[in-house]
Amino acid sequence: MKPKRIVRTVISLSLLAALMAIIYSSQTSDSSNPHAAIPRETWIHGPKGHGYAVVNNQQPWKQCYECHEKKGLGGEAYCQSCHDQSGVKAAIPQRPAQ
Repeated sequence: MKPKRIVRTVISLSLLAALMAIIYSSQTSDSSNPHAAIPRETWIHGPKGHGYAVVNNQQPWKQCYECHEKKGLGGEAYCQSCHDQSGVKAAIPQRPAQ
């Protein structure tokens, strides 16, 4: 085979492999979940995980509760049930009266 043909074949196979990897990874992740790329243990206990988000987002009803409710998890009740299960004693910010 000529060198140009070998190079074209290698490039074509590389592009095909990359396309297959992209398709596979897009099928195995939940694009609607912003935490999907982070392992659960890292998200819950990591330095930039759940605790960091809570401390830096003092209005979870604007972001967290809404998304959790869309997922069918619930808002404040979901957070409270998780805290109860894990033994965390924390005040859950309440949604302001409208």
